[in-house]
Amino acid sequence: MTRALVVLIAAAAVGLAAFLHFDGGADKSPALTVSFAYSPNQEELLLPLIDRYNGEHGDVEIVGEPVQSGDAEAKIVHGALRPTLWAPASSLWGQLLNYEADASWVSRANPSLVRTPLVIALWKPEAEALGWPRKPIGFAQILELARNGRGWAEYGLPTYGTFKLGHTNPNFSSSGLSFVVAQYFTAAGKAETLTESDVRKPAVRERVRALQQSIVHYGDTGSFFVDQLKRHGPGYVSAVAMEEVSLLDYNRTRARGATPLVAVYPREGTFFFENPLITLRAPWVTAPQARASRAFSRWLEDQVTPTLAGQYGYRPGNASQPPAGPIVRANFVDPAQPRRVLELPSPRVLAAIKRAWHEDRKAANVAVVVDVSGSMESDRRLTQAKEGLRIFLRQFSPRDRVGLFAFADRVTPVVPLTEMRSNRTALSRAVDALVTGGGTAVYDATKAGIEAVEALHDTTRINAVVVLTDGDDNFSHISSGALVGLLRGRAEDVERNIRVFTIAYGDEANAAVLATIADASGGKGYTGDPSEIASVYKQISSFF
Repeated sequence: MTRALVVLIAAAAVGLAAFLHFDGGADKSPALTVSFAYSPNQEELLLPLIDRYNGEHGDVEIVGEPVQSGDAEAKIVHGALRPTLWAPASSLWGQLLNYEADASWVSRANPSLVRTPLVIALWKPEAEALGWPRKPIGFAQILELARNGRGWAEYGLPTYGTFKLGHTNPNFSSSGLSFVVAQYFTAAGKAETLTESDVRKPAVRERVRALQQSIVHYGDTGSFFVDQLKRHGPGYVSAVAMEEVSLLDYNRTRARGATPLVAVYPREGTFFFENPLITLRAPWVTAPQARASRAFSRWLEDQVTPTLAGQYGYRPGNASQPPAGPIVRANFVDPAQPRRVLELPSPRVLAAIKRAWHEDRKAANVAVVVDVSGSMESDRRLTQAKEGLRIFLRQFSPRDRVGLFAFADRVTPVVPLTEMRSNRTALSRAVDALVTGGGTAVYDATKAGIEAVEALHDTTRINAVVVLTDGDDNFSHISSGALVGLLRGRAEDVERNIRVFTIAYGDEANAAVLATIADASGGKGYTGDPSEIASVYKQISSFF
C-alpha cells in the first residue's frame, strides 16, 4: 500500500470519526424536550429528581423552571410562558387558568406530587392564650382579634401589642389566594358552594375588609415571611397564613431559644395544596411531548415516597398514606388535621374573589423613586424602566396613594403622593417625560421618599418606598450607614415603619448596599437588568 493511499485512508478515517462524533453527539442529545414549570417551593425536592430522570432517559430532556404559581398562570394565559408540564402549588390555579383562557387546557383530575395544608401560624404563647391545643381555633377568633382594637392585652399578653396579620398576595401566591378564598367562605358562613352573590354581599365584604386592615403588608412568597419572622420575632407580626411546610421550615431553622410557631388548622376548614402535576392540553403541546410529560409524572409519583416527601416537610401526594418525617406534634403541627377541608370554588367565583379582594385589601402609600442619572441612557435602561413603571402603576387600586420622585445628582419631587383615582394620568405623563442627566444621589433620594410617606402621618395603610438605581451613589449628603441606621431604628416600630424595596438595575449598581438598606427596613432587595425589569416591578407590587 502506497504512502499516499495510507494518508488518504487515514484522512478518511479521521473525517468519518469526526462525522460519527458529531452525529453521535446529535444522537446523544434528547429527541424530545419537555418544559416543566413548577412552584419554587418544590425546587429542592425536584432538582435532583429531574437530573436523575434526564440521566436515565436519554431520549427525553426535562427542562425545569421555578415560577410562582400565580405568575405562571398569568403568563400562560397571555402566551408568555408555554410549558408542557406545570406544577403549581394548588389546583386553584388550574381552574383559574381554564376560566381566564376560556379553554380546557387543564384536566379536572391530575396526580399530586406532594400535599401540604394551609395553616395559620401563631406564636406559641398567642396560640396558648387562644386555647391551643385543647380548644379549636378558627377564623372567627382571628377576625375578632383584628377588629377589637385591644389586641393581645385582651388575652393576657399586653407586650404582644395589637393584632398584626401577614399573608402573601393572592395574585401571585397559592397560600395568599387560598387564605383570601377562606376569608370569603368564613365571612359568608359557608364551607362549600360559595357563589358570586355571596362574594358581593356588603356584610361579607365588610368582614373581609376588617380583617385586611390588620395586615402588616402582603408579600411575594412564604419564604420571605419566614425570613422576616426569624429576623424580627413576635414584634413583626402576630399571625401569618402559610403552608404547613413553611411553618416546619421556620421551626426547624429558627435560632436556639427563639419562640416556635404553632400550626392552627381553622375549625371552619382550610385548603390542601396538592401540588398537581398538570400536563397541559394547550395548542403548543405536541402529542409526543404530552406522552413524555405523563410518563415523567408517573415516574415522579413512584419516586416521591412518603419518606422522601417528609424529608422536605411535605405530606405524601397520595392522601391515603400517612405523613412521615417531621410532621409530628412535637414540631407543633398535627398529622391528624385538618379535619375539615374546604371545597374549591368554581373558577368564576375565584375570579370574583380576586376582583373583590383588590378592592377590599389594605390600601398603601408608596413613594416611587427612579434614577435618571446620565448612565440610565445606556442600553435603553430608562426606556425599559419606564415600561416597567407603567406595568407597576397598573397594579395599584384607586384608593392607593402613589407619588413619583426622580433623582440624578439631586432629588426632584415629580408627582405628589395622592390617591390613584385622581393621580393615575399625572403619573403616566410624568413617567413618559423622564429624561436622563447628572450623577447619582440614591441615598438622598431614598431618604426623600421616606420623608414624603412619613409626612402623611397615616398608620392605617401599608407604607413603602420603591427605589431603582443603576449605579453607585456619588452625590448624596447622607451616607449609606446613616440611612441604614435610620431605617433600623424605625423598623422596631411596626406602626410607623416604612419598608424600602430596592432594585439594583444592572451590574454597575451596588446590589449589596441596596439589599442592606432594604433589609434594615424589613423590605426586600431585588436585582434586574433592562430585559427583566418589568417582571421585577410586578413582583414588588405583590407587597401592596
